[in-house]
Amino acid sequence: MENESELKLFFWLGTAIMIGLVCLILLLTVIYQKKLHKIKQEEAENLLKISLESEKRERKRISSDLHDSVMGDLNAIRNYLAILDNTEQNSKIHKNPILGEVEIALQTMQENIQGISYNLMPPSLDSSGLVATLENYFERIQKWNNKTIHFQHKPSKISVAENIGYELYRISQELINNMIKYGNVKFIFFYLECDENLLRLTVKDDGIPFDFYESVKNSRGMGLKNIQSRIKQIEAELEQIPIEKGNELVITIKNLS
Repeated sequence: MENESELKLFFWLGTAIMIGLVCLILLLTVIYQKKLHKIKQEEAENLLKISLESEKRERKRISSDLHDSVMGDLNAIRNYLAILDNTEQNSKIHKNPILGEVEIALQTMQENIQGISYNLMPPSLDSSGLVATLENYFERIQKWNNKTIHFQHKPSKISVAENIGYELYRISQELINNMIKYGNVKFIFFYLECDENLLRLTVKDDGIPFDFYESVKNSRGMGLKNIQSRIKQIEAELEQIPIEKGNELVITIKNLS
C-alpha cells in the first residue's frame, strides 16, 4: 500500500511538472511572439519615418531645382526674346508672329513650373507657417477647380513644429485631391484649432459618403494610405464622424508640448 501511494504521488507530481513545463513553454512562446511583433512594428515605423523624411528632402530638392535652375533658364530665354523683339522693332522689321507665340508658350510653361514647384514644397511653409500656406493653397484650388473651400482657424496665429506643419499640409492636399477626384464635392470646410496641448483639424465636405478605413483597406492607390501613414508619423488620431450628407473627418494631435 505504501509503495502504491508513493507511485501515485510520483505520477501526479510528474504530471504536474509536465503540465507546468508545457505552460511555461507556451508562456515563453507568447512572450517571444509579442516581442518579435513589437520589434517588427518598431522596424516598420522606423522605415516609414525614414521614407517620409526622404520624400520631404527630395521634394524640397526638386522644388528648389525647378525654381532656381529651370525658372532661371526660362527667364534668360524670355530676356533673349525681348532683346530680339526690340532689335526687330528698332530696325523697322515687321515683328515675327512666331516670337509672340513663343513668349506666350514660355509664360505658360513658367506658370506651370511654379505650380509644380509649389505643390512639391510650398516656400511659405517655412517662412509664413501652416495657416498662411493652407490659405494660399486653398485659393489656388478654388481658382483651378471651381470649388468652394471655407477655411477657419482659432486662434488667429497658430505655430506648430515644422514636421507637424508639413505633414498636415500634405494630408490636406491628399484629402482635397481625393474629394475632388472621387467625391464629386462642391463645398469643403476646413477648421483648424490649437491650444498648448492639442491641435485639431476638422474637414467636412458635401460629396459622396465613404468609409475612410474601409477605403484604405480596399484602395489600390496610395492617397489614403499616405494619409494614414502621415497621421501615424505625427502620432495623431483620425476619427470619422457620421453625418447625414457628405463626410466629416477629425484629425487630433495631443500633447504638442
